[in-house]
Amino acid sequence: METNDRTTFQKQKENMINDIALGLEQTINNMNVLNKNLESVITIGKEFENVASLWKNFKRAIITSDEDLNNEQIN
Repeated sequence: METNDRTTFQKQKENMINDIALGLEQTINNMNVLNKNLESVITIGKEFENVASLWKNFKRAIITSDEDLNNEQIN
């Protein structure tokens, strides 16, 4: 009976170790997918830096011209 219990224990232990290994493998794969997605987001963000800079300069130009117009109207 004791050897039978040990074999059952060993089988359960092996099954649990296999389940843990599969879970860790799936976690690693999911982290790799997440990493690729984050790299894509960063790349897209860098592509918009020039556009954002252009709009920022446009806004500054509009604000400056509005301030100049207001100053001329006051004087």
